[in-house]
Amino acid sequence: MMTSNSPSAPTPSGPVPTHLFLRGTAQLKAGDLEAAKKSFRENEEVAGTTIQTLGLLQQADRAQAAGQLVDATGLYISVLNRNPGLVEAYLGLARITVTTGELAPAKLYATAATRLSPQVGLGWTLLGAVREAQGDRAGAVPLFAKGAMLGPDVYLCQINLGRALLALDRPKEALQPLTAATELEAESADAFGFLGQAQLQADHPLPALRALERAKDLDPTNVARWVALADALFQLREFPTAADLMDYALTPLGELPVLLEKAAAMMMSDAPRAIAYLERELAVAPDYEAGWMNLANLYLTTDNLDAAEKAAQTVLEKNPKNGEAWFFLGNLYGGTRQEDQAVDAYTQAMAASEGDYRPLVNLAMLHLASSSPQRQAEAVKLLERALSLAPQGEWRVHYNLALAYAHVGRSELALELTRGIQREADPGDPMVAEAKRLEANVLEGAK
Repeated sequence: MMTSNSPSAPTPSGPVPTHLFLRGTAQLKAGDLEAAKKSFRENEEVAGTTIQTLGLLQQADRAQAAGQLVDATGLYISVLNRNPGLVEAYLGLARITVTTGELAPAKLYATAATRLSPQVGLGWTLLGAVREAQGDRAGAVPLFAKGAMLGPDVYLCQINLGRALLALDRPKEALQPLTAATELEAESADAFGFLGQAQLQADHPLPALRALERAKDLDPTNVARWVALADALFQLREFPTAADLMDYALTPLGELPVLLEKAAAMMMSDAPRAIAYLERELAVAPDYEAGWMNLANLYLTTDNLDAAEKAAQTVLEKNPKNGEAWFFLGNLYGGTRQEDQAVDAYTQAMAASEGDYRPLVNLAMLHLASSSPQRQAEAVKLLERALSLAPQGEWRVHYNLALAYAHVGRSELALELTRGIQREADPGDPMVAEAKRLEANVLEGAK
């Protein structure tokens, strides 16, 4: 246990504590840390256990590095039972408990480390890590900064400051500590990955690409490394190169859906190539509904209407309540003048996606185009519902409802809506000009 003011000695195991150990414990509790450390050191010298304790500390460090956290914890506790003045043991325990998410003990151990040895940067960094894990990244940054200042040669101190600054959208400030991290650990893919992101956000594209490529080379089986590099190329509008990189990654990594989808997304301007990626993706992930919908939309852009219809129907075979697939089919059938099928598809879309205004609008416009007074009246009802669901600023719904009111002879309501659009919409919105024309037509018809 540790008090709020200073670390307390763990209960010693083995022989009865000597007077030096008890004196050190009392000094520790009183906050006289330098005197306590001296007493514990003298106690070990008298007992001849200094070498053994350092050996235990080295074993603990090795176990922690190997991920054997339970063994490492026991060894660190054994070290503290022998010498509660060794800051390295508190640091080790703080690192373990931060990793395992045990924030209360992590805070105690990190606090103990900063009080025993305030000049050791890693203690402040670990205290920052606790603060960040508690959800206060902004509050963690000053602690990380102090750790980085005191630990210029400590990788964890540098990378944590840089990573936190990057997460707070402060990439230019992150560059120095992240560069230092890559110099301290030249084989750290994480350090180069974060540095590449910071350089990209700081508008240093060429160094960013070099750093991200280095991260990928250091960690070639990590899909995220390839995706990050491709994203950077895409952001720099190097579209073919980005897609080629995805192609290259698919060779050693296999037909991974995440890479195939990323490649397809990057090549949306090249529909045949994007289609090829999506077809490969769906061959290995046939239940991915969004992938089928992306494929359907791409088929539509290439005028392959039969394939587009089949892709959407494949989604509905897997999930008959997929409103997006029904809406897509409604648009497809409406565009090919298959009105009955379009009406059915929009009706199904409305049932599957009750909060979506779009199928109501499109079905209403089909009804409005008919010569049937009943269907035109139904169009008005659908558009009134759509208006209650549409997001603010979606002025096309207002315009369509005004048009429907004009069709059924409710000129006053049509004028009210058209004038509202002109009054409230952004002057550059194309619906403003449409509303002016509709208003003029309604007024002309009323003469």
